[in-house]
Amino acid sequence: MKYFSAEKPLRPRLTRDITKHLKRGNPWVFADALEKIKGPEGQYGILSGPRGEVVAHGFTASTVNLAFRVLTVGDRRFTDAEVERRLLRAAENKRHLLTGENKCLRLLNGEGDDLPGLVVDYYDGVAVLKLDGVASEAFWKKEALAEFIMDGLKLPVRCVYFKRKNREEEKGLILKGECEQLTDLEFLEHGVKFRTNIVDAAKTGFFLDQRENRNFIRSVSRDKTLLNLFGYTGGFSVYAGLGGATRVTTVDIAPNAIKGAERNWQINHLAPGLHDAVCEDAFEFVAQAQKEKRLWDIVITDPPSFAPNQKAVAAAREAYIKVFADSLRLVKDEGFFAASSCSGHIGFEEFQEIVQEALSKARRRGKVVLVKGQPEDHPYPMALSEMRYLKFVYLQVFQD
Repeated sequence: MKYFSAEKPLRPRLTRDITKHLKRGNPWVFADALEKIKGPEGQYGILSGPRGEVVAHGFTASTVNLAFRVLTVGDRRFTDAEVERRLLRAAENKRHLLTGENKCLRLLNGEGDDLPGLVVDYYDGVAVLKLDGVASEAFWKKEALAEFIMDGLKLPVRCVYFKRKNREEEKGLILKGECEQLTDLEFLEHGVKFRTNIVDAAKTGFFLDQRENRNFIRSVSRDKTLLNLFGYTGGFSVYAGLGGATRVTTVDIAPNAIKGAERNWQINHLAPGLHDAVCEDAFEFVAQAQKEKRLWDIVITDPPSFAPNQKAVAAAREAYIKVFADSLRLVKDEGFFAASSCSGHIGFEEFQEIVQEALSKARRRGKVVLVKGQPEDHPYPMALSEMRYLKFVYLQVFQD
């Protein structure tokens, strides 16, 4: 096959009947529902039910809990033509998001676009491809995918770059085309300029999933002071500045992130004296700000995921409650607080319970103004709520 590996298909077998679960559209099968898979990572698999009937085609992962990712339900062979059809459908569904003022989007969102483990973000002509895990890297043939992304989607793509995890020695490589300025790539989001280092930055280079939430912050920031905790390269901060905030503070522990926040502020021609870029541990900053009784009109707390897996949820819940409670104490009476999380293992209902617990711990009342999540270019299967991962709750806060 051109786009994926189909040599020597494995034939894993379910130990319990989850056919209904698959037919409803959940593409994940975990190891506890399967006989032990023997074979290398990323093999094409034909999945049988407990009685021997074929229930799905997909690919296998023998060393992690997510042991089988579904490509087709029933006994239907997955083909190169199907890959191209799904790529074209994803591009067509999202093409309208590319405008004169918006030059970035998530082109492929893995299972949400029916291409498990395959993510592609687009930055003004540069497509950044990431593969989720060893099995995905072994299954998908990235060079062939890059060729079709560049030549078959009828989008202005001049380069496709493959990005590995930052901790790996070789961080990435150019798969197709010419990629200039990968360490200082500029693009537009809602007319706002950003620059990112595709090679060294987190994820694919930027957190595109907060795009609509950043734009909302621009709409409510006029004549307000704003504190952006875990601010990374200052996305929310820049939008606040453009929205007319009187003073913006960005806090992040990473020196390169803070440098990026300062640069993004500058390239949007915002007054330097209105932005404080603080390279410091956000927890320590909050503790010191409480001692000094500092207060802001708007506080945004968007920490990294505290729950990378289901086992970590209990500890993550307590961590979120503490950091949100401490942040809430920095909000002026009748000011506003934005709490956000990117953990798919914590659902919307549980997240709102966490925010309520944080309000109680901080001895504050909250009025929900807005609840949002990820934008439309981050679709997810209805039957896979874990992929509805982004939570954003905006509250008005009262001290009485």
